[in-house]
Amino acid sequence: MVVSPEQQQFLDLIKETEFSRGGASGGGVPGLKPFIEGTVPEEFKTFYSKEELHALSELKGTSRDIEDRMKVKLTEHYLKLALRSESLKNLVKARPEETADLAGEMDPSNQNKYSPIPGLLHKYEMVLLYTAATCSSHCRYCYRLDLFSKKTGKEMANIDDVAAYIVAHNKKVAQHNGKDPETGEDIFPIVEGLLSGGDPMVLPNKRIARFLMGLANAGLRTIRIGSKEMAFFPYRFDQNFFDMLDGFHALFPDVRLLLITHFTHPDEFLEKDEKGNYIPEGKGYKWLNVVRTAIGNLSDRHRYISMENQTPIIYKVNDNPTSLRILQKEMYHAGIGNHYLFQCREIEGHKAFAVPVETSWAIYTESQKGLSGVEKQARFVMSTEIGKMEVIGLTHGNVIFKLMRSPGGAQTQGHIIIAKSNPDALWITGYQDRIVSDDTGLFKEILNPVKFEVKK
Repeated sequence: MVVSPEQQQFLDLIKETEFSRGGASGGGVPGLKPFIEGTVPEEFKTFYSKEELHALSELKGTSRDIEDRMKVKLTEHYLKLALRSESLKNLVKARPEETADLAGEMDPSNQNKYSPIPGLLHKYEMVLLYTAATCSSHCRYCYRLDLFSKKTGKEMANIDDVAAYIVAHNKKVAQHNGKDPETGEDIFPIVEGLLSGGDPMVLPNKRIARFLMGLANAGLRTIRIGSKEMAFFPYRFDQNFFDMLDGFHALFPDVRLLLITHFTHPDEFLEKDEKGNYIPEGKGYKWLNVVRTAIGNLSDRHRYISMENQTPIIYKVNDNPTSLRILQKEMYHAGIGNHYLFQCREIEGHKAFAVPVETSWAIYTESQKGLSGVEKQARFVMSTEIGKMEVIGLTHGNVIFKLMRSPGGAQTQGHIIIAKSNPDALWITGYQDRIVSDDTGLFKEILNPVKFEVKK
């Protein structure tokens, strides 16, 4: 990456912090083995029962090996939180039922279809970069498990290649007045980038800075950092990190940064009393000090940093309206927008984690009750191959979907699709033979091109 003397000076001044996230490797408790052999710290030996460890051990080396699906990984910080919370245990704890039914997709939503170069997705007016192949801890329902397991050969993004792709694409858009020269359809310039993975926040500050600079030099106005590190290891947001962000802002004052947090349940950031209840403070609840401090330091930089939260609705984790209502209220009053609540994607093994679409919609709808207009920002969506699809509602036995974001030229954005109710459907595929109305024809093309039949 070619940088100016001022940019090189910025890189040279970046400081790193040596973090120990717990475990023998310092990067989190690595795998089930320390639990099985009893080498984890004494306070964590009750995380799994003897019966659970025996059941998991019995699956080792078989076709149902839990860690063949996804490696167990936990930070000491999150382990302590999970010891006081069944919801958080269910988020990170390996369970035999994960591999009881491995139905699902290795590449959910067919992401590779939108990968023009290794390590990059270009689906809307933005690009997503795979920047890291792991996180501090592993959510068992993660739709990027193929990245962790290395089964699909996904590569990490090379910032030079990414920047060159952005510049070339935007040049093409400008030269052809926003029309694809081959198809004549609308094409839009890339204006936004998302650092994803895995979790970018496991990378060193200098590595993050190089990604930020490369995207800024390519002309992007907004750069997102998608991260669950605020829940898994909030200590990562230290002064050295904030100094790096400030230095980047000084070089690129017109670029806005957006931290996409992944708080899934209030237990990840709220204090509890001896009885396991949240502690009232002011008009809300008392936060964990380390999380509150990190968010406060980001809020102090509101001139160029915003925060938004998103999370899937997961079985036995946050599939109740009370938890989601508290989550949304506390996020908003901490200065974090409520972006999306997602349906669990159709990953391999998703049946152990997914709540039916219509049940999730009912939970989401109930969670909105008692929220003020400004707190009520989140939308319930499904990230599908044909774009982000909002579940609008259920009426007269029909489910109504709206394509709120469609890829490419957004030709189908805003279109409505109606399907007959299926209370057991876990994903769009559960409606493939129940379509009532679909002017886009996308369900026909993507879900069942041979046997598609519109029900009258």
